[in-house]
Formats: sequence, C-alpha cells, structure tokens
Amino acid sequence: MSISSLYPKEVTLTNCDKEPIHILGKIQSCGYLLAAAFESQIIKYCSENIAELLSKDSTAVLGEKLSAYFEDNLLRKYSDLEDQEKAIPQKVEFNEKAFLLIAHHYAGNLIFELEPLETEENPYEHQIYLSKIVSELNAAESEQEMCDLTASLIKESYDYDRVMIYRFDENWDGVVVSEEKEEHMESWLGLRYPASDIPQQARKLFLKQGVRIIADVKSQSVAIHALSGNEQENPVDLTQSELRASSPIHIEYLENMEVGATMTAAIISKGTLWGLIACHHNTPKFISYYKRQSCKYLTQVLSSRIILSTANQALLKVNESAVLRNKLLEKISKDWDVLNGLTTGDYTMLEVTDAQGSAVLLDGQIRMTGETPDEDAIRKLVKALSLADLEDNYYYSNALGKDFEEFEVLKSKASGVLCVFLSSARKDALIWFKAEKIKTVNWAGKPEKVMSPDDDQRMSPRKSFEKWSVLQEAHSEPWQDYEIAAAQALKQDISEIILEKYEEVKLLNSKLQSAYEDLETFSYSVAHDLRAPLRGIDGFAQIIKEDYSDVLDDFGKSSVDTIIDSADRMNHLIDDILEFSRVTQADLHRTPFSLKEVTEELLKFLNLRNDYPNTRIDISSDLPEVEADQRMVTQLMQNLLTNALKYSAAAEKPLIEIGVENIKGKDYYFVKDNGIGFDAKRHKKRIFILFSRLVGKEYPGSGLGLTIVKRIIKKHNGKIKVRSTPGEGSTFLFTLK
Repeated sequence: MSISSLYPKEVTLTNCDKEPIHILGKIQSCGYLLAAAFESQIIKYCSENIAELLSKDSTAVLGEKLSAYFEDNLLRKYSDLEDQEKAIPQKVEFNEKAFLLIAHHYAGNLIFELEPLETEENPYEHQIYLSKIVSELNAAESEQEMCDLTASLIKESYDYDRVMIYRFDENWDGVVVSEEKEEHMESWLGLRYPASDIPQQARKLFLKQGVRIIADVKSQSVAIHALSGNEQENPVDLTQSELRASSPIHIEYLENMEVGATMTAAIISKGTLWGLIACHHNTPKFISYYKRQSCKYLTQVLSSRIILSTANQALLKVNESAVLRNKLLEKISKDWDVLNGLTTGDYTMLEVTDAQGSAVLLDGQIRMTGETPDEDAIRKLVKALSLADLEDNYYYSNALGKDFEEFEVLKSKASGVLCVFLSSARKDALIWFKAEKIKTVNWAGKPEKVMSPDDDQRMSPRKSFEKWSVLQEAHSEPWQDYEIAAAQALKQDISEIILEKYEEVKLLNSKLQSAYEDLETFSYSVAHDLRAPLRGIDGFAQIIKEDYSDVLDDFGKSSVDTIIDSADRMNHLIDDILEFSRVTQADLHRTPFSLKEVTEELLKFLNLRNDYPNTRIDISSDLPEVEADQRMVTQLMQNLLTNALKYSAAAEKPLIEIGVENIKGKDYYFVKDNGIGFDAKRHKKRIFILFSRLVGKEYPGSGLGLTIVKRIIKKHNGKIKVRSTPGEGSTFLFTLK
C-alpha cells in the first residue's frame, strides 16, 4: 500500500474529509514509537526521537530485533496477541527513567508506544473514586443531568480549563449540551459546530479508540522512519495508536481557538457515535495512560446510562403507542373501515407520533386529520416518494424541501414528513406531518469555509469562534426512533387486517361468482323453457276467444282477454330476461362503426309512423364513429330510444334528441326526451336495478331495459350519467371506454 495514492498532495478544508489520518507517519513529541513485524519481531519503523530513549539513532535501530531492547519474558507476553488486540501495559526503564509500554497488534505489526510513567496511583483509592462516579451517575435521572454531572466530574478530576459535552445531530453537526469552565472564559454552551469540524474518518477513529489526547498543540510532531525507504511509500497504520499525531488542519483549527492541549472521549450509543467529551486547556497538558483509561471508563458509564435512559423513554412511548394501536384496530375491525377508523373518533393515527397532522391514502381515497397540506399536494407528495429510491418502503425527514425542492412550499405544515407505504407497490400509504419550527441556531463562528489571505486557492479553518446566529427555516422537530417504529408497527397491523379481509372477500367473491354464473344459466334455461307452455296458454286462449265468444258472458270474455294480455306481457318479460342473459354472458367484440348510421337504421324498425306519429326525433350530425361491440350498442340505443318514445308520447310536442356532449374533455353520447321525467336525486341509482320501475301499469315494460343498458356500458368500461326533472324530461348520457 502506498500512501501517495491515499494522501492528498496538500490537505485543505476542501479535501480534509478524505485525509488518511491513521497513516500520517508522525507521532506526538510526548512519547516514542517502535513497530516490528509481528512474526519476526524485526523493527520496521521507529520514531525519529528514539535516540533520546535508546542512545541510537533511527538508522541503527531499524532492522534490529525487539529483543535487543526488551527482555524475552516481556516479549513472550505479546506473541499470542490477535490482530487488533491490545496488551496490558507494562512498566519498563530506559536511562534510569520509568516508561509505560503500551503494545498492540495491528495489520501485521507489533506496535510499541512508550510514554513517561508518572507517579503510580493507589489502586484502592482509584477504585473508591470510580465507584463514587458510578453511584453519582446512576443517581442522575435525566440525560441533561447526566451530561452536566459528567462534565463537572471530569473538570474536577483532570483540571482542564474547559470541559464540554458535545452531541451530534442527524447531520453530524455538533452542539455543546453541557459545559464546565474557568470563570474568566467565555461560555460556549449551546453553540453548534459544523460536521466538517470533525470529519467522518476522525469519527470512525474515535469509535475504535475511545479516548485521545493532544498533549501540546504547538509542539512539532515527530516523524516516523521506515526500514524500507520512505515511510510515506510504505506507511504504518496507527489506527489504534495512543500517540498518533494530529492532522495539520486540526492543529491549525485548535491554534485558531487558542487551545494548548486537548483530551477527547467518545460517547457511544448502540454502536454509533452519540457525541464527545471535549476537554480544552490553554497550555500544554499531558494526561497519563491510566488516567485516560479512567476517563474512558467514565465515558462508558455515561454511554450506558444514556442508552438506558433513552431505552426507558422509548419503551414508555412504545407502550403508549401499542395501547393506541390496539384501540385503532378495534375501531377498524368493527366496520372494516380503515380510512375512517384511522382518522375519526376519540383516537386517531395522529396520536401514534408527535406530529401535527396525518393522512392515510388507501384505494385512491384520502382521509386527513390535524394540520396537513391539501389533498392534491398529498397525492403529489406520495407519488414523488413512491418513485424515490427508498429503503424498506418508508421515508422520513425533518427538512422535506432539502430532498424535494418542489415541496418546500409545504413547509408551514410539512417541513417534516414520515411516510410508510403499506405494500411494495407503493400505492397506499400512512403519512404524518410536522410543521416548520423556525428557530435561531447559534454557531461557534461563521460555519462557512473561508479563504486564507496569503493564498488565493487555499481554504483554512475559521479564525473566529464568536457566536454566529442563523435563523433556521424549513425544518421541523426531528423524527425520533420510537415514532418511526410506531408508524411501522401500525403499518404492519393494518397490512395484516387488509390481507385478512382481502382473503375473506376473495372467498366470498368466488362463491358469489359461482352462484351468479349458476343463476345466469338458470334464468336463461327457465326463460327458454317457459316458451312452450306460454304458447299453449296463448293459443288455447285465442281459440276460446275466436270460437266460443258467442257463448261466453261478459265476465268470460274479459277473463279470456286478461289471459291473452298476461301471456303477451309474460312473453315480453322472457324476451328481456333472455336478452339480459345474452348480454351478461357474451364476449365483447369491438369494431369501428358509425353511431349515427346505427341509430338511423334502428329508427326504421321502431314503427314510429304508426305508434308515435307526433314525436319528432333530431339526430346530431356530430355523432362520431365509435369502436365498440355493434350488436350490444344497437341493443343499448334501442332500449334508451324505446324508453324515450314511451315516456314522452303524452307530451304536447314530443321531442327526442340524440347527440354528443363534451364533459371535462370526454365525449358523452346522449338520448334526451321531454317526457314525464323523474326525481333524479332520489332515484338515479334505483332505475338501474333489476325489475325496478318508477311507473305503474299504464306504461308497459319489465324493468330490465335500463339494467341491460348499464350492463352493456360496464362491459365497455364506460360510464353512464342521468339528468331528469319531474315533468321536464330525462337525458341519459354514456361513454363506451
């Protein structure tokens, strides 16, 4: 591995997030380094200052074995170290001075770091001190109280000029949530620092190492020499090093802050960097390894308490959410109405999170509760999210406008959005909205990168850390883990209900379909088989009327006429039933034809001159050519025209109009009359029901005509509308696709 391929030619703020700080090739001046091949223990690297320790310069040390400087029984302790494993530190002496040897195995190298050993602490007193810390932290109830107590304990124990608890947000910006400092110093409590102040590779190293010091910001770093040529061409990995030097950019940053020494400890929550304990001193300050480990231990206790506190709060919220979800499911299960069950009544889906508004989109319908965008905006938002690259079919953000600029206009009600899709098809969704929360964010200095005055191209760390206030807009309160978990749990509950109901409806539909097909066959068979006895009844009634009318009294003659009339009506009813069955069972065959020509041809067979001599019929020349099943459309027009003729015959000047009307960009064909009409508001659905009639026996018919019309239109995937007013006539409008 060559550092030249990893390390930038010049590190600036524009590329510092790519700086390989684990292979800088330098250590701090407060200690010494030797690194040997793990198997052979031949020294491959050493720090330039090693002569101070071994009375030999680096060129003489490189290539020798560790056994030249350390006892065999000591080296044997390190022979079984696993990769990335650290050994227990050992006390060693060089030139009558005590040093602490800190060893670890990393990437094939056995790395020795030596630092001066201060007066050893009394283990018993140290144990009592740590027990006290644990007791005090365990007694703290809130997260803020824990942070304040930790900052106070570290300030007291390590005597840094400033101790801060620094918490990361979802964007890796950090904010000082707790602080202990010398009285004369300006407070930085509440100030925010941009994510670039601690780049991602530095955060990764904090996760691995836990605690780190910079003993003297202004001291010159010590170079590392390599056995095989330039160390930068064959670098030693110092990921776990205690004495690793810092990035020049970070040193410049600390100098601008007028900081002389630092100690930083990682606060880790569930494997993620929650924040840092940042200690600053105005002058150089060295903290021994054992004290650093005590700080690490203290930080681990704080991390555990934060995790426990967060878990308890989340558990409380989860329990509240579970109770609410059960109540919602009870409501939904009563009427099998998901939309109203989630959005109406004493409990709604809004209470599942801390949002201000919520909506559910199901089967193309939307129901909303609380403060939400309008329905059209919600549909557009769900559509955009359904096309986005989402993980696990859900999306959340407290700054929607950053991800989707077109929706920034919704910020007053929807700066924050949590959307959970109910299936992978992403058609149905549960959505929660959080309103914009405008607030002032106080940064530690102006957060933008600034140009260095002595180089037009170089960008350097900012030199001012005075409070810089910025108004933050188009952001809501962030979504908490328990809110996202509760939303996903509700989605799961609803999905199971919908699936259960779907299977139930599917089974019922299958049974209904089978019964419907049997009924269709039965009705056709019955209607067909009734023909023969009906012909017999009609035939014998006609014989009696013709041959025996002279011997029948008036009642007998009237009875025979009634039999003949009833047989005729029964015959027409059978015709209608058979036609309905044929339409229902027939396949659709679309062909192009002229609707105007079909209508004109049909009128020739309706015997208008004899039956309706006073009726005028106007056919629009605009009637177009259509693509449909011609036989079915002929039946449709015949039924509509027959009704129009029948119900307008008594008008003073009967008029029937046949034409086309454009409604919202779609052509509707219509048959309009000026007949008796009806109350469309009350009966517009009833008139299409099988055998349903609004008139008495004075108007002949079976009540199947309009049912057949609707069935034909449905087969064509069309729509039918009706307009009617009593005494003013009716208009039936329809499409064919």
